[in-house]
Amino acid sequence: MKKPQKPTIAFLTHDWSWGTNPLQPNGCAWYRCKLPADELNKRGWFSSVGFPGFTTQRGFGMLVEGDKAVHGWDIIVFKLLMQQEVLDAMPLARAMGQKIVVDVDDWFDGLSESNRAFEATHPDKNPKSNREIYSKIILSADAVITSTPFLFDYYAKQRDNVFLVRNGIDLPRWQKKQFRSNKKTKVGWVGATHWRSNDLEQLSPFLGQYLEIRNLGFHHSGHSTTAPQANHMFGIPDSITKMSPMVPILSYPSLFQHIDIGLIPLNNISFNHAKSFIKGLEYAAAGVPFVSSYSPEYELLANQGIGRVARSTSEWVYHLDELLDARMRKDEIDENYELLKDFTMDKRGDDWDATFRVILEKI
Repeated sequence: MKKPQKPTIAFLTHDWSWGTNPLQPNGCAWYRCKLPADELNKRGWFSSVGFPGFTTQRGFGMLVEGDKAVHGWDIIVFKLLMQQEVLDAMPLARAMGQKIVVDVDDWFDGLSESNRAFEATHPDKNPKSNREIYSKIILSADAVITSTPFLFDYYAKQRDNVFLVRNGIDLPRWQKKQFRSNKKTKVGWVGATHWRSNDLEQLSPFLGQYLEIRNLGFHHSGHSTTAPQANHMFGIPDSITKMSPMVPILSYPSLFQHIDIGLIPLNNISFNHAKSFIKGLEYAAAGVPFVSSYSPEYELLANQGIGRVARSTSEWVYHLDELLDARMRKDEIDENYELLKDFTMDKRGDDWDATFRVILEKI
C-alpha cells in the first residue's frame, strides 16, 4: 500500500452480518469500529474497517479481495478476534513494528452460563477460538481500549497501556419517533434473547400481570426464530405481544418505532456492570423513554438526566406508571434527546483521536 501522509488505523474484525448486501457490521463492530473509524477520518487519520489478513512477510493487514490484503497500517485494532492463529502471529507482527490494540466492549471473563456466548467461546467447545485465547491476546497487545470504567479497572490491574473510550450514539442516523398518545401504549424491548444473562427473567414475577391490568401492549423488536421469544421470558402472554424480526445495523433504528416505553432489564451481576449504556442512548435517540435495572453505567446516565433506574419491583411499577402519563412521557422524550448532545459520536471522536495519538506517539 502506498502510505498516505496521514497516520493510519485498520480495525479488523469478523463481527459482520452475513447475507447482507452490501456487507454490514454487527452492533459491536458498528459502535467500536465503524463509527470510530468515521470520526478518526474527520480528524486527520486514514482509517477503515475490514476482515483480518496476515502474511509472515508483512504482518497483519486488511483483506480486500480473496486472500489479498492491504498492509502498511500504523495501528492495527482487533475487535473480537479470539483465534489461536491470531495470538501466534502477534509476536512476529510486533517485531515488524506493528502497534496492536485490542478494543474490549464486553467482559468475556465474566460471562453468565445462560448467555449463548458462554458456550460459543468455551475452550472445550472451540479449542482454536475461545475466550481463554482472547484473554491472552488482550494481555499480549501493545494497548487495550475499554468502553466502561469496570473494564478499564479490570484490565489495568493486569497490564499497562489501558485506555477508556466510552460508547457514543451516531445521532444524525436516528429519527426521533413521532409522539403518540391516542393509541394503546406499548411497552417494549429491543434485542436478541440469545445473548442475555437471565436478564429478562428479572421482570417476569410482575410484568405480564402489570401490562394486562393496565391494558398495555408489548412489542419485542429483534426477534430471532432460533431464540426464545422475549415475552415468554418476561412472563407476558402472546395475546398482547407483537414481534419484529432482527434486522441489519443500517435498518436497526426502525426497530424502535413500535415502542412507547422501553425496558432495559439487567441481572445484577458483574458481567452486566461491565456493560455500557448504549441501549439507553439508542432508546433516547429514537424518542423512547426507558427504565433500566440498576448498573453503574445506567445510574451514571440517569444522573445526567437520561432514563430512569429501578432497583426493585415497586420502583419499576412507579416509573412505568409515571411514563403512562402522555404529557410526562413527551417531556421526558424531549429532555432525553436534548441531553444526548453530550453522548454523540462527534464528542466521542475527540476521545478516540486523543487515545490513538498517545498510542501512536508514546507506546
